[in-house]
Amino acid sequence: MAGIGRVAFLGTGAFGVPLLASIASEADELLVVSQPDRPAGRRLQLRATPVAEFAREAGATVLTPRRLRSVEATHAIRDFAPDGLVLVAYGQMVPRELLGLADRQPLNVHPSLLPRHRGAAPVAGTIMSGDPDGGVTLMVMTPELDAGPIVEQWSVPLSGRETTPELESRLADLAADVVPGVLEQWAAGPIAVREQDHGDATYVHQFTREDGWIDWHRAAPEIDRQVRALQPWPGAWSTIDGRRLHIRRARPVTGVDDVPIGALLPGDPPCVACGVGALALEVVQAEGRAAMPADAWRHGLDREHVLLGAGRPAEPAG
Repeated sequence: MAGIGRVAFLGTGAFGVPLLASIASEADELLVVSQPDRPAGRRLQLRATPVAEFAREAGATVLTPRRLRSVEATHAIRDFAPDGLVLVAYGQMVPRELLGLADRQPLNVHPSLLPRHRGAAPVAGTIMSGDPDGGVTLMVMTPELDAGPIVEQWSVPLSGRETTPELESRLADLAADVVPGVLEQWAAGPIAVREQDHGDATYVHQFTREDGWIDWHRAAPEIDRQVRALQPWPGAWSTIDGRRLHIRRARPVTGVDDVPIGALLPGDPPCVACGVGALALEVVQAEGRAAMPADAWRHGLDREHVLLGAGRPAEPAG
């Protein structure tokens, strides 16, 4: 890839790291802007974001403002005088004054086929919706969320068994392969774009723990998509005896008639009766325990008849 000038790269999660690695070797100067280090793990030690960690190891200049629209952050990016901005899963809206800072169009790499799945969790949204294809969109950033004109799109067929981490990793590698070639054109001059069809836009909010609650009255294929989409956070979960049971891996199967919804069926693998069909449990994680094969968990129960989801645990205060 030919030199692409002075680039300000805005990113946070692991999705942006493969592309950053490509850009770091070709940019004449690189400023990486990421979210601040945050407490993580049981000891709540400060941990850098995946993008910031890679950038520091690569020797790049790293800026981690708490708010991108702060005066300090704006001045630091302006002082860097970038030729262009590239954003990849940064996590904050870019203020208008930064969008117009450089001569080139500011670009955003988004892991869905826009206008589908705008917002905070596009990969999970792709899986949750049962889309036959996922993909990466390169677009021009505008003040509106994920609504800018499209530069290029690349699609990949889905098997229907992907989890969010698996599909995100696949799309990250795809972006690292295909986006750099477009950045060469971007460095050479204005690039052609096409407007999104805003009438077809869908949105995916940031998921919370409550979104993981499994309603066993739904069809098994829908619950299966929920299980795969919500890994690793917040996870899809039910309850047994008032305590959480996370379903880490499962698959939809044919159900049986005249069985209460949520009932755990006898035999291996353990299956849960759904509104339509049943969900075969493969890996589960009981509250306070490590993940384990579902058949081992089932054999450890002290009774034969089990109804999942009969009650929801109270949320911790605060």
